[in-house]
Amino acid sequence: MDIETFPEIENFQKLPKQVIVKAGATSFDSKSGARLQGIVINNSGHAIRDIYVNIVVFDEKKIPQANTCLPAEPSSLPQGAIANFSFEFKNHPKAIEDYHLYTNWRIDDQD
Repeated sequence: MDIETFPEIENFQKLPKQVIVKAGATSFDSKSGARLQGIVINNSGHAIRDIYVNIVVFDEKKIPQANTCLPAEPSSLPQGAIANFSFEFKNHPKAIEDYHLYTNWRIDDQD
């Protein structure tokens, strides 16, 4: 889903009460490889930290071809805040089309 087609959000009460990860732009360049960017929205009801975004990339037969994770930027979010991420696959032969994203995080109870 492109950022431009991401549903219009009037307020965070309309979103599910969870940490949401959405892919945005995907691109491919023969020199730099494939790239996938997106956002993480914290609508869990509390601050979170140590946010990591995980991706599994599938081929046309739904066989996993790559998996990796990276920290979101920023890696700590208060309730209602948004972080971003960007995956780069230098040796991927084409744009990323079939993938699964998920997040790992901790409740930020450090005060």
